This record gives sequence, structure tokens and C-alpha cells, in this order.
Amino acid sequence: MSMQQVLFAVILIGLGTYLFRAGSLSLGSRVKWPDSAKRWLDQVTPAILGALLAPLILTNHSHLVIPWNNAGFIALVPTGYIAWKTKHLLWTVATGIISYAIILYFIHR
Repeated sequence: MSMQQVLFAVILIGLGTYLFRAGSLSLGSRVKWPDSAKRWLDQVTPAILGALLAPLILTNHSHLVIPWNNAGFIALVPTGYIAWKTKHLLWTVATGIISYAIILYFIHR
């Protein structure tokens, strides 16, 4: 694949993503959604996040990793607690990064 083809593909994908998001934002603000649809859509983001993060945290090259040797799994505990208590994205991300770095330091020490 040539560089021009790659550039064309990247631009096309970016344009498609932009149009999809802009369309859903403009349509979403004008449509009166039923309460059942709102409740269902509220569950989509956590489900996708869980589906993306679970394999990263629980596996290493498609092999299940023992939890006490897995810095990501151990860092999940304080990060999950802070997310649950504060419901604040900045504190959750900061806790996750800091706890992961500290745990990784002690595991590979």
C-alpha cells in the first residue's frame, strides 16, 4: 500500500467519523428520546469501556495473567474505588496512572 493510499484511507476514515459524530450530535439534540432509550444508552459507554479494558487488564498476549503479578489488575482496585466514590473522571484517571506506576515500580524492583 502506497503512502498516498494510506493518507487517503486516513482522511476518509476521519471524515466518516466526523460526519457520524456531528450528525448524531445535531440529531440527538433535536429528537425527544424516550426514557427507556435514555436508560439503555446510558449503559452503552460503560459496556464498551469494560469490553475494551478487560482483555488489557486480565490478559498478556492472549494468556490469562495471575492477578498478583499484574500491575493493571492491582491498580484497578484503588482506581475503581475512587471512580465509585467520587464519580470524577480526572481523579479516577490520576489515581489509575499513579497507582499503576507505583505498583509497576514495586513489581519490577
